[in-house]
Amino acid sequence: MESTRDRFGDDFGGEQMWGLKELAWPDPVPFLPQTVGWIVVALLLLALVAWLAWRARKRWLKNAYRRDALTSIEAMRADPAAAAKLPFILRHSALAAYERRDVAGLRGAEWTSWLNESAGRELFAASAAETLDRLAYGRETLSPAEIEPLLSASRDWLRLHRA
Repeated sequence: MESTRDRFGDDFGGEQMWGLKELAWPDPVPFLPQTVGWIVVALLLLALVAWLAWRARKRWLKNAYRRDALTSIEAMRADPAAAAKLPFILRHSALAAYERRDVAGLRGAEWTSWLNESAGRELFAASAAETLDRLAYGRETLSPAEIEPLLSASRDWLRLHRA
């Protein structure tokens, strides 16, 4: 390493600085912590991140039925004839999210009322029960004007309900 004398010559700093020695540089700071406490904190943080990732994956897998149902409903917008599957998609999604004993026996107005309660707001109109029954048990196709409110309410229910 170059000294001050080499860099500036003998007369740098005047007579008062003659004979002074340069201070030594400190040792470089190590990258790894030197105490056990920091290692414990790092391990705890690593465990926390692993636990949060596990929970996120569990939630993602648990909500697979929502993603599948939303994809099917979006496909129904392009093909109104496929809307006959809507009551079955709703029922399958409800059975995936809730206890069978709470969902399986519901029909008609009770079913749409339960859907509204589980979403926490009024999504399905009073006439939706009849329209869902016509889709499930009838052979006629409904007009896009009749189907669109059901598709919109179903999409909102899938996004809003909490299981």
